[in-house]
Amino acid sequence: MNKARAKFLKSKPVKRINSKIKRINNVFDIMHDKKLVGISLGRYVPSTHREDMGATGSESTPYFTLRKIFDGESFSEDDIFADVGCGKGRVLAYMAAEFGFKGKLRGIELNDEVAQIAKSWSEQFDNIEIISGDAFKQDLSDITVLYLHRPFETEFFKKFINKFESEINHPVRLYYWVDQQSGGYLRNRDGWTMEKRMVLFKNHGLPAFVVPQGFSKWIYTPNVKEDNNG
Repeated sequence: MNKARAKFLKSKPVKRINSKIKRINNVFDIMHDKKLVGISLGRYVPSTHREDMGATGSESTPYFTLRKIFDGESFSEDDIFADVGCGKGRVLAYMAAEFGFKGKLRGIELNDEVAQIAKSWSEQFDNIEIISGDAFKQDLSDITVLYLHRPFETEFFKKFINKFESEINHPVRLYYWVDQQSGGYLRNRDGWTMEKRMVLFKNHGLPAFVVPQGFSKWIYTPNVKEDNNG
């Protein structure tokens, strides 16, 4: 990005326009929350453990993004889908009530207040489990699908990936939303293959031209790591 364009995007008029667009997008998403599960899942909750545990705040993934991420994807009844840092659970709501995911859906959320919101609406779905606790203390060994909406700062993301790799002995799909900061850590790492990456410049048809975000899909195959180290 050149300096002139960067300066333009940081200007007050552009920021005001982007703020209005973001509010409109949030209204669309909150309306869809209520349609799917009966309550709003859109309120941002700041992290209370950023310094000591590298945890980011609770911010729900937009539905427009979820449709882009999972467009053309398919899953089986045997899949176990985990959203680490699930927040109030919008991803789980989308997968259960709109996408039609038939396997098990698991949300792990460090902030207990936020986790209780996810538990309150998810009781209507037999295949959703919400865990209130530290993801670093959970057994990840049965996961076949992993979703991350940048739940960790970079150094803690690296530690989580190390933990994940130490417990997984089967192929896993990772969908990583807002991957700009730490997604590069997986490039050229044994066992990890990026299948696709996309940057979204629109949300519900409206431009997100100040801070477009990216997502990537990765396949982790532990046998590759073992072969390379053998």
